[in-house]
Amino acid sequence: MRRTQVRDALVLRRSPLPSGDVVATLLSPDGIWRAVVRKGRLPGGNLARLSLFHDVTVQYWRCGDDDLALVTQVRLNGALSGLTRPEAYPYAHLLAELAAALTADHPVGERWYALVASGLRGLNVHDDPEAVALAYAWRLIATAGLAPTVDGCARCGAPPDRLAVADGTARCAEHGDPHGSDAYVGEGGMRDLGRLVSGSLGDAVAAPPSDRPPQWRLLRRYVEWHVGTVRALEALLRPGAEGRAVAAPRPVPGTPADPAPPEPTPC
Repeated sequence: MRRTQVRDALVLRRSPLPSGDVVATLLSPDGIWRAVVRKGRLPGGNLARLSLFHDVTVQYWRCGDDDLALVTQVRLNGALSGLTRPEAYPYAHLLAELAAALTADHPVGERWYALVASGLRGLNVHDDPEAVALAYAWRLIATAGLAPTVDGCARCGAPPDRLAVADGTARCAEHGDPHGSDAYVGEGGMRDLGRLVSGSLGDAVAAPPSDRPPQWRLLRRYVEWHVGTVRALEALLRPGAEGRAVAAPRPVPGTPADPAPPEPTPC
């Protein structure tokens, strides 16, 4: 039996189909979901309103809980035009992909929805989108319950200068891994990390790390271990990418593109 529903949502991803239709990945207060948007006959219809990072209200129907939704109507509540800036667009992709990865197997609530929306709006207007992205990326990780403990060395309580990535604890020089698997950022870098992870978002954005490339490399290692590969983060750290985050990165291997999703078959 067909069921028509209405949801507020943020557009996190769009995957085109060979038919010209699009599968949109959307974040709503009650979770992440996917829906098919049919190609219209006129420009400016549902496809245009469901552009990346738009704030929308979607009417759709589906036959059952496991079926892909089919969008019937979209109302645009807000377009974040500032995210089209070259200096902001890659960071918006990072927050969207990281949010999707972190919530794939976890329930989503109003707090998640508000945090992602706040991050995208911050990128939309802030003159330092890199600082916004770094702060919100760590805050998303913390909200998922995966934040590292960085207050002091886990062994002796001394000021730490590195992070044990696998167990998410801070270490000092004396108690660091002798095999070199820890992520070293120095004592100042660990203080910066503490502000990013557990300080206020306002302070983290207003006083970002002075040396950002090591923080981005640390974030990549931590995300790879605890979440998995986030392609938008890999792209930011690739040599030749735009943005200050790649001022002095180590080369990383490329990753294959996502396969095209199968054509949906509404019942």
